[in-house]
Amino acid sequence: MTDNKGGFKWAEYIFIFSFMVLIVSLSFLAQPFSLFLVTLIPLPILIASYRHGTLLGGIIAALVSAFFALFLQDASLVILVISMATVGIGLGNALKENFSSKKVLIIGIVASLITVSLLGLGLSLITNQPLLVLYQETTDKIMTEINDRGVFTQAQIEVVQETLKTLPLLFPSMLITGSIFIAGINFLAGSSVLKRLGEDVVTLPPISQWMFPWWVSLLYVILFPLNMLNTYPLFNIIIQNLLSVVRWFLVLQGICIILYFLNSTRMANWFKALILFPIYAFSNWFLVLIGLLDPWLKYRGRARIYQEELKKQKENQKKPE
Repeated sequence: MTDNKGGFKWAEYIFIFSFMVLIVSLSFLAQPFSLFLVTLIPLPILIASYRHGTLLGGIIAALVSAFFALFLQDASLVILVISMATVGIGLGNALKENFSSKKVLIIGIVASLITVSLLGLGLSLITNQPLLVLYQETTDKIMTEINDRGVFTQAQIEVVQETLKTLPLLFPSMLITGSIFIAGINFLAGSSVLKRLGEDVVTLPPISQWMFPWWVSLLYVILFPLNMLNTYPLFNIIIQNLLSVVRWFLVLQGICIILYFLNSTRMANWFKALILFPIYAFSNWFLVLIGLLDPWLKYRGRARIYQEELKKQKENQKKPE
């Protein structure tokens, strides 16, 4: 019996290692769409850290790093894997300590901030160049490729150029929202996998029930007109970053509201995703609007009351006279 348990553990170790190699490899196959998988690199380390301890999680991360260093000789992948492993170790240990979902999420966000900082520092050390220089070289390559394809109009090219110029100014807000996203997606995926493996772990509430404080909407109402003022450059950059973070939360709240109403139907999950994706891609402003008004209009509360009234009416109709 002991030999069987030991063999099962080794099989699980190998599976976690292979799973992480697969995620990292697929992350660079169909860019930019596959880059979403980069955010899931901490997932195998989270599972390993929770089920078998921090040491094993670190060993698997080191082995995966060595694998890519040996066969691909790519130092950037080594830095990526080691940095992302900190998120998995942080979340795995937080779940193991049975912290509340808020504490687990905060620990994950802090670990994600450390991860992004390590990535930037590592790339800068490898290339021996400042990050801004690296960014400029990358954007130059992107613009060269766009121009060579010849499928974009001059107006579209100018929009891309303007966007690429703006991104460095919004780096603080991108750092914050990116860290929240990495922590949140791994918390959701990790707790779901561990639940399926029979582990009793804390989980986040369903996405359709997420509600952010009312002051997020109020902050957007204040920041939006301030962003239109052309005052001191530093002040404008601060306002733009704050507005970007608040807008991100409102978009997320809008998605939660739409999911709530979609979940009240009998649609298949793939059909819900088919409805939600075009709204997110092409009507971002709509998500911001419904997220902004939610604290006052309380869509989900009104819908819940309406559904309860309908249920009571149906029960009354079924009662014999």
